[in-house]
Amino acid sequence: MTALALTALTFAGCTTTEGRLIAASTASGTVAAGVTLPDFPAECREKMPRVVPKDGEKWRWVQKRWEIVADGEDARMARCAAFYDHVDAGFGGAGK
Repeated sequence: MTALALTALTFAGCTTTEGRLIAASTASGTVAAGVTLPDFPAECREKMPRVVPKDGEKWRWVQKRWEIVADGEDARMARCAAFYDHVDAGFGGAGK
């Protein structure tokens, strides 16, 4: 009876070890295969334009120009976020 129990434990241990080896080799193969990401859009690397006051320009117009630039920056960031979300979804959403 004891021998039967030991034999059962031995086979159960082999199955567990085999399962671990398969999982490890699968993970190793996935890492070795690598990932090719698409190029990041060039606009996502651009710096925000600066709003420099012009001689004699009223401050309210400087502020208005800054708001226009800031709105453009927000739209650019939204496009870059949408690009990243699209790439992330292609990899099964692992980045969130």
